[in-house]
Amino acid sequence: MDRISNLPDDIIHHIGSFLSAKEAAFATLLSKRWRNLFTIIPKLHFDGSIKTNSFKEFVDGVLALPVSSRVGTFSLKCKHVPQYEDLINRCLRHILNRGVLVLELHNHIKLARKGHRYSLPLDVFTCKTVTTLKLGSGFVVELLPAHVSLPSLKSLFLDSVRFHGSDGRFCSFKTLLSHSPVLEELVMDGIEFERWKWCSIVSSKTLEKLTIRRREWYSYEEPIVDDPRGLAYEFDNISFDTPALTYLEYSDFVPKEYLIVNLDSLVEAKLNLCVYEEGLWQHEHGDTFNPMNLIYGLKNVEILNLTEEVVEMFYFLNKSIPMFEKVSQLSVDLSSRCWFSLTIVMKKLPNLKTLIIEELHVGDELVCDCLSEYSFLLSCSVEVLKINTYEGSLNDLEQIKHFLGKLSCLELVEVRTQAGSSDARLQIMADLLMLPRASSKCKIQVRFCPKRY
Repeated sequence: MDRISNLPDDIIHHIGSFLSAKEAAFATLLSKRWRNLFTIIPKLHFDGSIKTNSFKEFVDGVLALPVSSRVGTFSLKCKHVPQYEDLINRCLRHILNRGVLVLELHNHIKLARKGHRYSLPLDVFTCKTVTTLKLGSGFVVELLPAHVSLPSLKSLFLDSVRFHGSDGRFCSFKTLLSHSPVLEELVMDGIEFERWKWCSIVSSKTLEKLTIRRREWYSYEEPIVDDPRGLAYEFDNISFDTPALTYLEYSDFVPKEYLIVNLDSLVEAKLNLCVYEEGLWQHEHGDTFNPMNLIYGLKNVEILNLTEEVVEMFYFLNKSIPMFEKVSQLSVDLSSRCWFSLTIVMKKLPNLKTLIIEELHVGDELVCDCLSEYSFLLSCSVEVLKINTYEGSLNDLEQIKHFLGKLSCLELVEVRTQAGSSDARLQIMADLLMLPRASSKCKIQVRFCPKRY
């Protein structure tokens, strides 16, 4: 008997994970024991050109899998060309019928003729076993099968995927979410909602984690290049009906209105929202954009992460912004903005305990002049202050001096710096430790991080 056959089952499984689909299929013919072990194939992965013999061999291997075989993860990453659609779809259908758990499809669309679109096999949306589905990039989902159902799907990742197909009664995106009864996580990267034709609602009773990230920050009022009409799509409203959501990361333009906002379980929110046009704040043009329903929907949030645009939004909407009684941790990025907006945000967080400033350094000029000696800090109950980027300049030191000298409840200051030489590190430590402190309990910790080039 060969040496491999004497190994424990888990080791043979590990060895089998390095085999191609074709090799794994042939290995099942060597012995009855291998046939039983390889009925579960941990991972099948292809990443390359589909115009090569290796892709055909990969597909041949997949199609050769025994009927009883099961696939843990199937990953197909390639540059799509139309003449290979049938081959790709045959491969996918075969995998979907093998009880796949994790399905990853990243086909970078290369159009052979204008207007051609690659449509996913509808079987993708009726798979009973898939728990994680990753789709990208360039897919357009227009139709779903009448019997759409993903009963095991817990995680859905969409990268530059568009949903079309909404006639007022049927919406492919809403239908997909509603037929994923155990969905817990939804990640949408490179999403441009204004290009979708949908019902403008993210709705799920089970969703716990939602991530929406925009990559392209062009003005959506300008014509969209690949729109055959040369017109921009409407971006009137978005709704979030996600009562079980606990985490929201949301990076996008602000629509004209948020019609429905159900975020009652939300604990943590990370917001990067933009309502700019040619450098002007949109409120100057009337009520063109109204984020207030979303802001009111954050009433139960405990951890808040705001970019400089959102901090400035709070400043302009000051009188309308409610008090956030439950927020205990705030993280802000003010690397290129006046710090006066921070005073407005801080006044809305009466129970803030941890303040995280992503970057303290804002240039050569002091930011103290507009803050009236940082008097707003006197009423703050902040206990922990974290500075994630500290360069050790006189301006940086002056700012920290105000925080330490006015935050009477402060217990810990954690500073991260990329100072290189030992002399620079010693100087930073000495400067910080010499600062007067309003709190006798305040301790200072300096963490030296490697320089990034």
